[in-house]
Amino acid sequence: MHRLTSRRRGSALLVFCLVMALLLAPLATSPVSADSKLKIVATTSIIADLVKNVVGENAEIVTLVPADGDVHTFEPSPADSVALADADVIFEIGLGFEFWLDRLYEASGSKARRVRLANSVQPLASNTMLRLLVSDFETAPSKLIDLDNGKIIARYEVSAPTYPYTSPTGRFGVKIQTNANLITAVDSGILLEDHGDHMHPHKREARLTDFRVEGRTPIHYVAHAGQIAIFNDGSGEVMLLTERNFESAEAEILTFKTARPHHGVAVPLGDRIVLSVPDTQNMDYELPLGIEVRDMRDNVVASFADQCPGLHGEASSGAFTVFGCADRVLVLERKGDAFSVKSLRYAPETPSGTRVGLIIGHEKQNFFIGNFGQTGLVRIDPIAGTLTPITLPMRYSAFRLDAETGEKIIAVTTDGSVHRIDAMTGRIEASIEAVTPFVFRKRVPRPGLATVRNLAYVTDPAAGEVVEIDLEAMNVTRRFVVEGKPVRLAVLGLLEKEHEHDHDHDHGHDHKHKHEHGMFDPHIWTDVTNAQAMVRAIRDAMIELDAANASVYRSNAKAYLDELAALDRFVREQVAQIPEANRILVTPHNSFAYFAERYGFRTMSPLGVTTAEADPAAGALAELIEEIKALGVKAVFPDNTSSPRLMELIAREAGVALGKTLIADSLSAKGETATYIGKVRHNVSAIVEALK
Repeated sequence: MHRLTSRRRGSALLVFCLVMALLLAPLATSPVSADSKLKIVATTSIIADLVKNVVGENAEIVTLVPADGDVHTFEPSPADSVALADADVIFEIGLGFEFWLDRLYEASGSKARRVRLANSVQPLASNTMLRLLVSDFETAPSKLIDLDNGKIIARYEVSAPTYPYTSPTGRFGVKIQTNANLITAVDSGILLEDHGDHMHPHKREARLTDFRVEGRTPIHYVAHAGQIAIFNDGSGEVMLLTERNFESAEAEILTFKTARPHHGVAVPLGDRIVLSVPDTQNMDYELPLGIEVRDMRDNVVASFADQCPGLHGEASSGAFTVFGCADRVLVLERKGDAFSVKSLRYAPETPSGTRVGLIIGHEKQNFFIGNFGQTGLVRIDPIAGTLTPITLPMRYSAFRLDAETGEKIIAVTTDGSVHRIDAMTGRIEASIEAVTPFVFRKRVPRPGLATVRNLAYVTDPAAGEVVEIDLEAMNVTRRFVVEGKPVRLAVLGLLEKEHEHDHDHDHGHDHKHKHEHGMFDPHIWTDVTNAQAMVRAIRDAMIELDAANASVYRSNAKAYLDELAALDRFVREQVAQIPEANRILVTPHNSFAYFAERYGFRTMSPLGVTTAEADPAAGALAELIEEIKALGVKAVFPDNTSSPRLMELIAREAGVALGKTLIADSLSAKGETATYIGKVRHNVSAIVEALK
């Protein structure tokens, strides 16, 4: 049974829905009896059609977002809550597409199994403006991966094992080749420009910059306050840089000298710099004994030279900079031009040799996380003056704070698992087996870790891969084959979420829309081979839920998969009629990226991935129109979930044809486009007719 009534309601109705759902919670579910049909909920009409072709008449199907409806503006009704409470299984896209579903599911008290069909395909990133610089355990070239398509777009030869780092804005990757006494930089090719009424993100070809500086054993890299400090162990000298140094050979590099070579560190603080102070009595002791603060004229303005024996590890956030010491954590606090320190000593029962030697922080948090033994971490609270141990289940190779909030610790342990840990309670919230298990032995590479937005990237040196993990769902979203033994990595590009722009043509707009899909494009069904994968996932879920009818589901799925295979051939044959130069698909919102990836198109859109985007800024729209003219685009297309007015305006101003309306995020209520196959055939015919 398909229920195809309108779902656009006011916010008051949504509140009523949630109240009703809570009252109905006791009706949640009961075991499916042999003589009753399974009750299935499909979130969209497209999913409902795929499900219907697998289950046939063996189930009742309720569709939440109706035909001709829009998931982005959909507001659930009390009847939807009842449907979820009564369901045996819910089929959804996932990837944040049904942004309202989690709340509705919880409020309804449903116990239905949720099947996220996006887990069956390889997702595409939603124009993240991010790239990943990966270095090898030995001297294989560093690789630069474009995270939009997962492809290696550049390789950079190195002279020694390389430590990659991210510059303050994220535009540059700094490559420190310690054993080659060399520092170089990569321009990610991603930058943000102010165009007055909008910010314009650019994605250009990445390149190795002309920046090339030699030092004596450069090791410790610290980026803070828009500056970069690199400590050279072999000379005890510090190079103080800004991103300007990577753009111009004329930009000045400030140099500071410490008393002698040692394994030290420097922390830039804008108009001040903190330097480690070495032991000048015992020349064999490599670690510092304390710190001192200097101004930009190299004058010492504060000294705490003997208050951090065995200094190793630092992090800064707000007014605090903390350092790991052999017997304590040293907290440096700045108030105006005044500096003070306090020592947070380890508890008397701390095992011998257990200390903090690596510290991480987050600009949104007033605590820090340090290592503390082989299976432990410690939360450092500089305000409360406390050290709180956190125990992990086994030894770890890397840990970071999540980039979004800094509230979660992400750790990689020797069994190959990645854990998400509540930083305040130390409780492991979720874990996933992500990489090959490893051991701590000399000359054995171990996984590295980086976080950005709601993602983590973990290297798997044994498999020659980089693994991408969604930290909310805690599942592996992609694996990038890089070969060699990848160990260290740095994320480059537009790191801040507010700088996201979902336009393949790289034109920005006022990004204040109501609904966000996240890092990945959820419109997976536009690639017919993805629809095939979704059908297989539906088949497998139904067999698991209703084994008695397994033969029916297998037979139905096989017949439908054959139809979809024929559909894919039809699309490829039709697209072949369009000259490659004409394969530019301009639609209101960018919902055809998977179609473009499969069938060889370039996509452009004035809005983002959703239909609920704010109107594009005038400047951005003008730039899009000029680009359409410059590229010789033949036609632009409205779609069935957006107002046609915007595309009519673009067609008129650009002087191009307005193609037929494409069927995007939902099926039609009637006619040839009321089925998935009919929708695809209609879209392809319309595109070929306009562009060939």
